[in-house]
Amino acid sequence: MKRMGAVAIATMVSFGAHAQAPPDWKAKWDAALEKSKGQSLVISVHSQDGYAASIRPFQRKFPNIKVSVTEIIPDAMVTRVLNEQKNNVFAWDVMWASTTNMNSSLIPAGAFQDLEPFLLLPEVADPSNWNAPDYQWTTPKAKQIFINSLYTTNLAFQNMDNSNGFRVTKLEDLLDPRLKGKIGIRDPYHANGGTWTFGAFLKLGGRDFIKRYFTEMDLVVNMNPRQAADAVMRGDLAIGTGITTDVISRCKRAGGCKNVEPLPFGEVMGTRGVAIFKNAPNKEAATVFINWFLSKEGQAAHLAEFAKLNESGAVSRRKDVPPPGPDHLATVPDYAHLDKAFIPGMDEGNEVLEEAMKIYADIKGGPR
Repeated sequence: MKRMGAVAIATMVSFGAHAQAPPDWKAKWDAALEKSKGQSLVISVHSQDGYAASIRPFQRKFPNIKVSVTEIIPDAMVTRVLNEQKNNVFAWDVMWASTTNMNSSLIPAGAFQDLEPFLLLPEVADPSNWNAPDYQWTTPKAKQIFINSLYTTNLAFQNMDNSNGFRVTKLEDLLDPRLKGKIGIRDPYHANGGTWTFGAFLKLGGRDFIKRYFTEMDLVVNMNPRQAADAVMRGDLAIGTGITTDVISRCKRAGGCKNVEPLPFGEVMGTRGVAIFKNAPNKEAATVFINWFLSKEGQAAHLAEFAKLNESGAVSRRKDVPPPGPDHLATVPDYAHLDKAFIPGMDEGNEVLEEAMKIYADIKGGPR
């Protein structure tokens, strides 16, 4: 593996996950349950299929809590929350999403509060119930975003119908002149699933490769995952990056996308995490949700719902909640070697991601 200049790929520093339920957890839990009755839970979830569906079991179990779910891509949520909080508006209780933007933008802005005091149930607070407890929080700077899921994913796909018979099998193939003008990327100036691939390619090929990729290949910019997916599925482009797997899953279930397949490299370690916003207006409802969601029951319900809409990636860090099928099991990470993974939703992975985006901005110009 090549070195990447200013960005050092260091062994992940142990954050530690040593929370324990408070001695009076039962009294606090009972009080939260009682006070939550009649409250609302205002929650923002990632707009990928499976997130909103995973909230429905909570709604059924706690009918006295009125749940308001907003599905939104995380970078758009960042802009919304920061504008609102700047104007002293605190309308949200919980966010559950891919953690990259949460970690890189909302934690530094002070948008969340410490989550550890909200972990009341012993089964949730006990780190021995979780795989990779040193990867429980996105950053050692703040215990605010609890990572409930680590999973391997590949967001780069090829449509063989528009590749002139050329199959990409290794990173260097992305520089082939036959692909010039036929590779789609998402908004290259903000952290998203598309720029995740920038970081993955940088880690694989180093600065020389990524500079050539940005300079030589006439990359086509799409502004959201739907556009990126449509361009590849229609065959307008040969390669698309930043395509969430749920879009391809829907297409395949409908009998399409037969020649659309993931690239055999460029995997990243996805992270899904949950946090409570600063000045959350419904503190007790948020407490009940966080503890239920991170319990064995909550994580099992989440995986069951998520798997209905996704062919892979239904993975929980909980040791007692297995993936619901072999395709999901294949996306379980090697927990013993996470230090070798590219994890854009945590600090060191975000440094790689930021370096890749900076190289793009330096070459193409832009807001960074």
